[in-house]
Amino acid sequence: MNNQLNEAQRKAVESTSPVILCLAGAGSGKTSTLTGRIGHLHENRVGCSSMLALTFTRLAGKEMKERVIKLIGAEGEKLFCNTFHAFCVKVLKEYGYLLGYDKEFTIYDQEDRESIIDKIIQEFGYKKYTNLKAIIDVLDGNRNVDCGEEEAVIQEYRWTLKRNNAIDLDMLLTETLKLLTEFKEVQQNYNSQYGYMFVDEFQDTNDVQMKIIKALYPKNLFVVGDDFQSIYGWRKAKPEYIINFQKYYPDCEVIKLEDNYRSTESIINAANNVIAHNKNQTKKTLKAHKTGPNVEVIKAENVMNEVNLIASKILEDSSYSNYAILTRTNKQMDPFMQMFKAFNIPYQLVSNKEDPLKKHDVKMILNVLEVVLNPKDDATLKKVINFPVKRLNELQAHELEKFQIDESISFMEALEGAESLENIQRFIQQLNEIRNYITEKCSEAVKVFDVAICVLNLSIRYLHENRDNKIQDLHEAMSAIERWQSIQESLVESTDISSFLKWVHMKDIQEKLMEQRDAVKIMTVHASKGLEFNTVFVPGMNQNIFPSKRGDLEEERRLFYVAITRAKERLFVTRAKKILGWNGKEIDTEQSQFIEEMIP
Repeated sequence: MNNQLNEAQRKAVESTSPVILCLAGAGSGKTSTLTGRIGHLHENRVGCSSMLALTFTRLAGKEMKERVIKLIGAEGEKLFCNTFHAFCVKVLKEYGYLLGYDKEFTIYDQEDRESIIDKIIQEFGYKKYTNLKAIIDVLDGNRNVDCGEEEAVIQEYRWTLKRNNAIDLDMLLTETLKLLTEFKEVQQNYNSQYGYMFVDEFQDTNDVQMKIIKALYPKNLFVVGDDFQSIYGWRKAKPEYIINFQKYYPDCEVIKLEDNYRSTESIINAANNVIAHNKNQTKKTLKAHKTGPNVEVIKAENVMNEVNLIASKILEDSSYSNYAILTRTNKQMDPFMQMFKAFNIPYQLVSNKEDPLKKHDVKMILNVLEVVLNPKDDATLKKVINFPVKRLNELQAHELEKFQIDESISFMEALEGAESLENIQRFIQQLNEIRNYITEKCSEAVKVFDVAICVLNLSIRYLHENRDNKIQDLHEAMSAIERWQSIQESLVESTDISSFLKWVHMKDIQEKLMEQRDAVKIMTVHASKGLEFNTVFVPGMNQNIFPSKRGDLEEERRLFYVAITRAKERLFVTRAKKILGWNGKEIDTEQSQFIEEMIP
């Protein structure tokens, strides 16, 4: 197995050091090294159930686990190889009761969080003292509380979540940390279970994740990453953790992987030239192992001309999946989508814009299923009470809420007590029908989603209303759930509706790439992390666009480094000499400083 590894990779795979920092440059065979080490440990009688592998995307976790299964067979199925958030869900499902959570807690995403906070500000009359952005800033740790009203909003928000048996994405991490630090039996359980811990993309670790790693206190810790690719400062990631790793673990072994097997010499030279301008980083220099054409810088007259030039280059080839367009911002994607539609160039937008699970009615069905699993979730129940038909008017809703507060009961219990409201009782019967199906017949996500559609009578309703678009939305959502279930089955992981609903709130935009299509990929550079493409275009290379005038210059440079190192064979860096200003008139642009840094 280890014959295919180079000397540095073999050292990382076979080392007996208890703590290892593996500084793995772009395209240096990081995944092969990680999976090789897991295979090597397995050969030396370490079971996969004793290993915990934490990744930063599910796509990376899937690829890693598939390789492990291929390498060592069925034993690899026992490996937990998933994101930090997925691990936190596992911990909270097992031990959340110690903090007052039921097993079937709901995960609230950013949209849910904002909706609840907004409602609290309105209802408590705090509009003149604070606003949504101010509260989010406090919760995200960007600033301290300004006044008593802000403190009251945050307390009410946390109380609302607890009452609803719900948790937001940030709390997944903080509540897990609380369990590991305040309950000795929880820490001891995971410490004895996982003797070997692997952390991928370690440069993206934030304070809470680092505290979780320390709290788990594994006997053997293997972290792998590249500070040159640390691009999530805005998410509180701290490259200092990888740069200063030896301060935290003075006896650790440091192994550098600097041989790049992905990109050509000209691409690697460009990457090395750019990143050399950063001061705060470890010492590494990538070495290429193949030659190819020079990196091309294309200057167009204006943005449409720039898009045209890129489209014409793509049309020279018949294999669209060879190409990726990596933009600095989401807004830059629009002209490419317009042009590709005009030229019939198939494209795949890797963003949250075209997510079939975010269509209104699909979200409502998923919300109904959340309520089925977690009847305490008042906030979600109130969202679906009038879907797909109106069951409560404003006056009735107000009276029920008053009754709920007076009796100190959940909104579901208040509804159950409203025996005179026939529509409501029918709705409760529907929820029970779905719940009985899950508990008595089948909990598979695809089947449960289908049953919910039938019980809510949606297909017939849409047919009668000639809502073909809604029927299409349901089909696309079903296909997305089937894809998820198929991937779960291949990794021998849970396919039940509870796991699916939690995944929906945690999924990252790279999930789209699990759907293989012969299409040009269009995405931001941030979304491209960990991926590779035959030919890469990086458009909009103007000062204040890339680097962004709002970004930290060193992080912007690392972001450009990530863009460059996604390319295997060809790299095109493009810019428009003129762009449209805010008044609709063309203005001159200044070339990005990164172009000169790349090709001095």
